[in-house]
Amino acid sequence: MKYIGKSVMQQPIIGDITYTHTQAGASETWTIIHRLHRKPSVTIVDLNDNLIYANVEYDSEIQITITFNGATAGKAYLN
Repeated sequence: MKYIGKSVMQQPIIGDITYTHTQAGASETWTIIHRLHRKPSVTIVDLNDNLIYANVEYDSEIQITITFNGATAGKAYLN
């Protein structure tokens, strides 16, 4: 694919491009294995869909760890 004369994509995306993690039980640390094979952007919401800010560590190309100030339940959207 070309955009203004510059290549922006070398090969097509193969496999999942997003992942949703549901954390039903409240915890101060969420360890998520996502198998996206990259460092995705992360959006975190609580059980009422309110945006939450937390520390996100990229442990590897397939795993992240999210750390909160207190026990939290909700969802993490990775893309």
